[in-house]
Amino acid sequence: MKQFLALALALFVLTSADARAQDARPLLGAQIWIEPGQKPEDVERWFRTLAEGHMPVARLFLMWNYIEREPNVWDFALYDQAFRAAEKYRVRVVATLTPNWGPAHRGYTYASQGGVISDTDTRLAEAREYVARVVARYRSSPALDSWMLMNEPGQRPAPDRLALQRFRPWLARKYGTVAKLNEAWMTDFTAFTAIPYDPRWTAAGFAFNAPAAFVDWQTFWRAHLAWYLGEIESEVRRNDPAHHIHVNPHALVGNLSSNSFDLPGWRRHLDSLGASIHPSWHFGLLKREQFALGVAYVCDLVRGASEPHPFWVTELQGGPNLYSSVRPLSPAREDIAQWVWAGVGSGADRVVFWLLNARAEGSEAGEWSLLDFNGRTSERFETASELARVLERNATFFGKARAFEPPVTIILSPETMTLQERFATGDSPARGRDAHVLEALGIYQALAELGVGARLKYVGDFDWRDSAQTRLVILPHVTALTAEQARDVEAFVRGGGTVLATGLTGFYDEGARFLPSEHWPLAELFGARPKEVQTPSARAEVAWSSPALTLPSQLWLGEVENESAEVAARQDGRVTAVRRRFGRGEAVWIPSPVGMGAWLSDGAPLAALLAELTAPFARDLPFRFDGRQPDCLLRVLQNGNAYVTVVTNGSAEPRQCRLRRPSGLTPQTLWGGPSTFTPDNSTVSLGSRQTAVFLWK
Repeated sequence: MKQFLALALALFVLTSADARAQDARPLLGAQIWIEPGQKPEDVERWFRTLAEGHMPVARLFLMWNYIEREPNVWDFALYDQAFRAAEKYRVRVVATLTPNWGPAHRGYTYASQGGVISDTDTRLAEAREYVARVVARYRSSPALDSWMLMNEPGQRPAPDRLALQRFRPWLARKYGTVAKLNEAWMTDFTAFTAIPYDPRWTAAGFAFNAPAAFVDWQTFWRAHLAWYLGEIESEVRRNDPAHHIHVNPHALVGNLSSNSFDLPGWRRHLDSLGASIHPSWHFGLLKREQFALGVAYVCDLVRGASEPHPFWVTELQGGPNLYSSVRPLSPAREDIAQWVWAGVGSGADRVVFWLLNARAEGSEAGEWSLLDFNGRTSERFETASELARVLERNATFFGKARAFEPPVTIILSPETMTLQERFATGDSPARGRDAHVLEALGIYQALAELGVGARLKYVGDFDWRDSAQTRLVILPHVTALTAEQARDVEAFVRGGGTVLATGLTGFYDEGARFLPSEHWPLAELFGARPKEVQTPSARAEVAWSSPALTLPSQLWLGEVENESAEVAARQDGRVTAVRRRFGRGEAVWIPSPVGMGAWLSDGAPLAALLAELTAPFARDLPFRFDGRQPDCLLRVLQNGNAYVTVVTNGSAEPRQCRLRRPSGLTPQTLWGGPSTFTPDNSTVSLGSRQTAVFLWK
């Protein structure tokens, strides 16, 4: 009888804990890798480990090539076992479909999984059958949480049969007549149906090829990938209209056009958008001390593309990797805490680790796991579990908390990234494929060091006509602007907004036509026009007048033909920056890549300039840093009159992060040592890569 009561009590405690965890937001979890040859007791143990660790989310890949191992023989035993274990331990299953990689007998060979989308009508039809069978199998499971349309959609434009047969009608819709296409492409086709693939559609670097074909192919592929996701979504919803749909792009710190990413265009097919964030794989443009900043950047990008829907950190590096990475890394306890808190502090609904148990074979065998090589929980897992408990204990706050919206928005332009992909050279970052992104990163980091932060929005996804609140919008070396986008920017400033444009913003249209020699679309806004660019033999620097600052640039200085603007910077008699009141707002123009200069050299001058430009907007922020705080990152969540602040130190050295805070609120430490902060001292003292989290009431 005593044993029965003890067992009943244990089950009650576990069930109660599970119920509390499942009601909480955000939730933590991990990928459980299921593959042939695993023991049933191991599969059950993995689900039990997540449940006992207060991480009630398990992502599963429902591998087509594991389910249909023989033609038209569909064997779900492998995943039935996993779903039974999930149901037993009340773990939610995020079911990842693999419609883009099937079994060898269908022509998918030499790999266990793939990234490219279906390349023929036949393969797409087969993929629909796979999706229908899998969704019908598990849609009624009480463990099912959501469907993922595929893993990490995103690829370079490929001349496959399905893409080409859809590209030709796309061209017909754009140009109307083949004569107009021939004029733009410098070709002599007799009909749209007669257009074959040509490798010059993807040729980058210096060439006299007409850029129109390259631009059209890249632009089409962004739409084509979104269309494919819509095809899979429609099949899922046809068989299961009830469950949540999600997807996770990857490699988001870089040129988004390269992988055909139109993230806002995916929104209509989804209930939430996420991202894979693997510092050892995706942060090639970042230094080690910038990894927390990189997590925040990706979160802000995905949140901006997903809103008003929620966003997740769908994959977060959970363990070491020596071979399956570009920068081998074994995350320490401090890394796990810092990356999770950066995601949670950005407003993520889920943070899911890649992964709990390592694969037994393949390129990732033995790597990425939250468990050690003996299958036991590691320090990384225990840290994640401790984080989950903190969120659970404070579910009243986190359940309805939202990220505090900064008054600054950095604009990202797929048209610009397409042109920079086309004209990229490798001799200078300013001439590379990531120039626009590096400019944005430099500005993003400067704002982060001020504790002001920034939203990230695609240029076509920002509401330029919303004048309900005064805001600052930054165009970081947005070299390509459509005529409509230029009009939107002008209307935004006329309505009371402030715009800062840097680099060669607006120098080209979306087809790479050079605009300053014609009617430059931003001339009236800035009261000035581009004159020339100078490449100094010494360092390129912008001498800002008030406040007196020397802003590092990269490669060139832009010279301005001033007409009616206030001169803001001058170099050897040349005007290098202007600002102008326009309508009810203000336009500031620095035609040099000062964001890139800050990113690659000294960020202090740009931070000082941004402190001046953001002053009218930042005064209403409840929390921000007291001046520039290098290596410090601030994330703020709000729930009514209560706040949570996440302060991180990305450096390997100790840092003192000085915080400005409102009066009348008392801090409670949720994470970090009690000595990091006191009610009478606004300095957060953080050791190497440490994180401090406070609840303010």
